Amino acid sequence: MPVIFGKKCPRCKTSDCRPLLNKVWPGNLPGVQNFTCSQCKQDFFYIPPCSILIDKRISERVAPPNTLLVRIQGERQQFAKIEDISMEGIGFSYDLDLQKFAHENFTIDLYNCKQGTFLKNLPVQVVSSRVSVQKIAGHQTTILRNGARFGRLNRTQKKILKDFVEGFNSLGTGSNNR
Repeated sequence: MPVIFGKKCPRCKTSDCRPLLNKVWPGNLPGVQNFTCSQCKQDFFYIPPCSILIDKRISERVAPPNTLLVRIQGERQQFAKIEDISMEGIGFSYDLDLQKFAHENFTIDLYNCKQGTFLKNLPVQVVSSRVSVQKIAGHQTTILRNGARFGRLNRTQKKILKDFVEGFNSLGTGSNNR
C-alpha cells in the first residue's frame, strides 16, 4: 500500500487532486479526507501528514502469458501488453507516442495469439494511468500503463472473459494481487 508525505497522489506524486464524493473507509472518520488524482485518476485518502493509495480491486488479478494482447482502436490501431486481468478489469501498457486517448471510456479487443481466439468490443473505463520512460531498442520510449474497469459486458462477453481469466489462473502463470 503506497504511502507518501503530503496531500498528493501516492501514484504519480502530483498535487492536482479533487475531493472524492463517494467516500470509502476510513474516509468517514474525523480528519480523514478522500481525494482522486486529476492526472492519473487514482483514489487516495489523506490522513495528515500522509496520503495513502486506495486499492479498489475486488477479485484476484492474474498475469496472462505474452500471447494474450489488447487491440486498441484510435488514431491508429495498436496492440498493448496485458499486465494483469480479472473479471472486473485489466491493466495494460503501450507506447504512448503512438497512441493517445481522448476519452476515458472506449472499447478494446482481446486476442489470444496462441489459440487464435478473440473477444471484441469490451467496454472499459480507465481508472488509473501511470507514465514512464523506458529505453527500448536503444530509443527513449514513453510507456503508458492504464488500469481499466470493464463496463457493461453482455452475457457472451462475460462467459468468454471468464474462460480467458480462469484458463490463465489454472495454468499457474503467476497470479498476483499487486
